[in-house]
Amino acid sequence: MNQFWRPTILISCLITILSPALQAGDLQERFELTLDRVIKGGPPVYDDSFVLADAVPQHVRRFTEFSGDVSGRYIGALAVAGQFRGRSFPELDRIVAKIVTLQKADGHFGDSFGTGEIANSDMALLWGNGRLLVGLLEYHRAKPTPAALVCAQRLGDFFMSIAPRLNDPAIVQKFSGDQVAVGYICWTQIIEGLVELNRATHDEKYLRLAGQIAANTHRHPQQHSHGFVTSLRGILELYRVTHDAKFLQQVEREWEGVIESGNLLRHGALPEVFKPTNHRTEGCAEADWLRLNLGLWAETRKACYLENAELTLFNEFAMNQFSAGDFGHRAFTDWGIDAFHARAWWCCTLHGLRAFPDVFNAAFKGDARGLCYDLAVEGEGRIEGLVVRADSSMQTDASVTFTVAKSDGRERSIFVRHPAWASALEFRLARQTVTPAEKDGYVEIRRAWKKGDQLHVHYVLRTRRVDQSAPSRVGFMHGPWFLGVDEPNSPLFFDEPFLANRILLPVVEGDKHPMLTSAKESSAKPALFSVPVAHLKLRYLPGGYPVQPQTAILRPIAEQTGLGDGTPWVLWFNAKP
Repeated sequence: MNQFWRPTILISCLITILSPALQAGDLQERFELTLDRVIKGGPPVYDDSFVLADAVPQHVRRFTEFSGDVSGRYIGALAVAGQFRGRSFPELDRIVAKIVTLQKADGHFGDSFGTGEIANSDMALLWGNGRLLVGLLEYHRAKPTPAALVCAQRLGDFFMSIAPRLNDPAIVQKFSGDQVAVGYICWTQIIEGLVELNRATHDEKYLRLAGQIAANTHRHPQQHSHGFVTSLRGILELYRVTHDAKFLQQVEREWEGVIESGNLLRHGALPEVFKPTNHRTEGCAEADWLRLNLGLWAETRKACYLENAELTLFNEFAMNQFSAGDFGHRAFTDWGIDAFHARAWWCCTLHGLRAFPDVFNAAFKGDARGLCYDLAVEGEGRIEGLVVRADSSMQTDASVTFTVAKSDGRERSIFVRHPAWASALEFRLARQTVTPAEKDGYVEIRRAWKKGDQLHVHYVLRTRRVDQSAPSRVGFMHGPWFLGVDEPNSPLFFDEPFLANRILLPVVEGDKHPMLTSAKESSAKPALFSVPVAHLKLRYLPGGYPVQPQTAILRPIAEQTGLGDGTPWVLWFNAKP
């Protein structure tokens, strides 16, 4: 197990609310790409009839049997994105106004719920209704709306009415097999909505049911990872409301189980389905894993959670995003990433959009001592008398610039986290180099800040070797980015038999690799979502003609978004003995 997965403690800082005023950086551009796709992109277009088809139900598109799934995700993602950006979406208000008219007499949406033995179709309905409950409550939280809250309460009461049937041990056992999308996770993921309903109504009955369902939440082989990790996010929220340590312990225990079971890939991806049927990724699972780790970091300050969130964010989450802004599926192999791809407009695109605000909100944490900057992304941090904006140019020069937007002139500290993927942090303040002290994984800069002050932080990127389970097969990271060779930019590397290619020279840990050198870019403008700061040259012996050494370019897999959607990548390389 590598350094990303070792639990250590870092400094505690309280959560700080972000404002919507961010400058354009790589993450901001990715957020806007997906937001634009949902609002005005396509195909398919998220118009009213398309979104609401699963709540009617009107079976005119795929997966309408998951009653309320697309409509709930759409409502929640846009509500949170709009709140974060300080924007309103007329189409969102229109959808919510229409959906409350579609609720059935017993409180649920979509197809009829069976009165006999629980069937797969019932589980599908529960999944969609659970996502719709969360969406309605996220909308109400962003824009208090009595009709939406009443609708959510009626849906919550529907869940209360059927709970004895779903909590039956026989049903737990029946649907804890290889049903995947219609497994027991369709019931356990409802925890998230029940907790949010308690926050809105203060009715303890919803927490009691959430606790009962949490007791039946377990990980098992061939399980749908998205549903399971969504359930863990719900249990974490249950802990935040009840402060009952057993719920946090459960989430941490299950988190460790995911790691130890080998279901987390080395570039920060969860498979769509847990072993032994893992063969492709899913954008929903990556968004869930990212959000779960950020949530656990906020509650525990254990470094392993922030490092895993960072690993997923800079790599799999970025790679999973398609050029049009969608998220979806990609297939992985023993040697890397296959050309297979599938845009999952029915879930992943919306779930991916929902994750962005959580990432921005995790950039800074604040407490009485000052501001802690934890993630090298765009963001804004606030404490009393001080507002600081972080503008990231990580992809071009491995730097972040802090600008003081507001200050009352009193002396305060800014703490900048020193991540494991950087060998050093270099600071400039008012164009002057400063060398602040480092303690407990943070560098502290303390002064009486003035509005307009700029602090420039350069991360000296470290190149690291990552070992695969297969003997003599290695991968590489540079800074926070996992590297690979892609076919469009290094087509000769894929000459048959490319799996017999062998990289040259010894591989060593540290800041410099004798086999890896910086790849100079042309003066032309970098391609969209390019990360030129992490381009390295890789020398290798081709499998078909090993007497003639060649050179390929290692690039961050995050660059996939700017390439054609079906691109093969080699991530694991045979090391020459």
